[in-house]
Amino acid sequence: MYWFWQKVKENFFEEQPRWFLWMPVLFGLGIGIYFLLPQDYSIWWTLGLVETLVVLAIVFRLRPAVLGGLAVIAPVVLGFVDIQLKAEYLNKNERLPREEETYLFGRIEKTDYNYRGNQRFILNDTENFENTRKFGKVRVSSRHKNDQLKAGQCVEMAAKLMPVSKPFLPGGYQFDRKAYFEGINASGYALSQVYEADCKEKASLKARFGFAVDELRMKIVNHIKGILPPDQASIAAAVIAGEQGVINRKVIQNYRDSGLAHFLSISGLHMSMIAGLMFFLVRFVMALIPPLALRYDSKKAAAVFAILISIFYLLISGAQLPAQRAFIMNFIVVLGIFLGRRAISLRTIGWAALIILIISPQALIGASFQMSFAAVIALTAFYEKYAGALQRFLNGNETQSLWLKTVKVIWAYIIGILVADFIASLATLPFAVYHFNRISVYTTITNLLAGPIIGLVIMPFVLIALLLMPFGLDYWPLKLVGWGIELTNNITAYVSSLPYAGYQVVSMPLWGLNLIVFGGLWLCLWKLSWRKWGFLFVVAGALSVFTVKTPDVMIDGEASLLAVKDEQSSLVILPARGNNFTKQMWLEKTANEVLGAAEAEKLREIYKGKLADKTWLDLSCDKKSCVYKSRVIYHKGRALVVDGKPFDAEAAAGALIFLDEDKAEALTVREDIGFRHWNKDSI
Repeated sequence: MYWFWQKVKENFFEEQPRWFLWMPVLFGLGIGIYFLLPQDYSIWWTLGLVETLVVLAIVFRLRPAVLGGLAVIAPVVLGFVDIQLKAEYLNKNERLPREEETYLFGRIEKTDYNYRGNQRFILNDTENFENTRKFGKVRVSSRHKNDQLKAGQCVEMAAKLMPVSKPFLPGGYQFDRKAYFEGINASGYALSQVYEADCKEKASLKARFGFAVDELRMKIVNHIKGILPPDQASIAAAVIAGEQGVINRKVIQNYRDSGLAHFLSISGLHMSMIAGLMFFLVRFVMALIPPLALRYDSKKAAAVFAILISIFYLLISGAQLPAQRAFIMNFIVVLGIFLGRRAISLRTIGWAALIILIISPQALIGASFQMSFAAVIALTAFYEKYAGALQRFLNGNETQSLWLKTVKVIWAYIIGILVADFIASLATLPFAVYHFNRISVYTTITNLLAGPIIGLVIMPFVLIALLLMPFGLDYWPLKLVGWGIELTNNITAYVSSLPYAGYQVVSMPLWGLNLIVFGGLWLCLWKLSWRKWGFLFVVAGALSVFTVKTPDVMIDGEASLLAVKDEQSSLVILPARGNNFTKQMWLEKTANEVLGAAEAEKLREIYKGKLADKTWLDLSCDKKSCVYKSRVIYHKGRALVVDGKPFDAEAAAGALIFLDEDKAEALTVREDIGFRHWNKDSI
């Protein structure tokens, strides 16, 4: 055992150049601890902890071992402080407690479209007719297609407002938490036409800049819609301006099932291609003008233009989190080129992660942050290890022919797509399972077929269209973008039609995901052979999926919706009007499908008390109630009794119930989410 710890110590100090890479990991750990708490604690406790660390650092300033331990703890505490301060600051907002219809006045902060093609907007500084009620920031959808609203306008309307959605089951997505950190207090839709009104005060300079950017963004979206057919225009709007609301649901599902959904969200793929293409375009143009090339450093000039186009692209894309992350990474890479430093490294990624977590600490728990960084860390670690071998393969010896070099480059490109896709898919797979319960089986085929189209047609002509758009010369570049999108749409439609293209799976537990994350980081961030220990944690985390139990009963917070397990261990949702979104979430999280027509009809007959089939479902019903496995009584739409004891669904806010032989156990939404700033008013 002594030998083992000596070896660990040896490796640890040999890896000193890599220590910084763990800084964002430790900072993120502090953020993660905050979100795992069952309730919010006073900021004074945290301040006391910080002061204690400072005192210990002073007292033990001559003890390197103790200082080293404090240096590990410090970023964890700083991460905790960062997210706690942000949460406390946002806690001044008052969330809407219940549905209400009201007159609504406010200023439009941002606009986009919903899946029906209607305008949707975020209103700020909202209030009712008498000025007696302030609603804060509200997301509202227009029900009139002729509304052409702009950011910065003040508007009034009759509206129906609703509290932000609650989690639908333990471990489910917390919509209220996301809305809380976005500052949104309610959502709803306009009951009347949306009318322009006079603003009560002038917007700030920062706000006016945001309004101008949003207006430009929507002009670009509408311009694209005027040139390309709907299915092409919707994808082009997503790729150029970050507007996904107008994409047909079937097209979105095709992209998801084929493994190309990441193309619809502006992220590292798009930002790096735009910046890279601009970089090489500037260098190419300067090379054609010898006096310019001789007088100025073309690499530095190209780096400046690459940064400028990246800033512009970030702004018109809506500056969503994946785009922000990609921009920060791109900026650091291009800055490295400008300063003559190594461009691609894990240190670059570490700085990007740390900056994002400081600015937006809540990003840590989002699928976008997790999947994008998982992919880029894995790819960069692979690149660091095998870049030399690739260069030797491509360069070969000086006597090799041009034909052989060309063949090698093409071969490297094809193999590169396959290898990069395999690594990125493997790195993001645990997060896809945990968050979306879905695996894209044929993602490699899709990327192999669509990758060249995206890299050689769509993104180059997106850049050309953006550069020519101010001069009105973007028609044909956009047409070529549309042609490439049409080919990509056909590829995704074909791949998604293959058997088991989008394979539904159950989520692994959070502790299993955390083991995989730790193992993956250990594998990628260290360089010595001890990094292989990471495989042990990855395998242990992957095996955690076998510990997941299927609940026997699921109930929502109003006892209006109930699901039970059939004799084949599949989830069966009892007939109930409405609640379609909840039903969909339940099916997805438990990896179940909608019943076929014959089974759905049989279930309706059982629910009415006209039929019984205990070989399929141990359920018997009459007009007022149903009995499941002689242990659960469901008074339709009203109450639940388990083993003779009433179950308070409202207090539980929804639950999973497991029927063991001797007792019943319930895992409730309330126990899972605790009493936090973002949910204590709504549940």
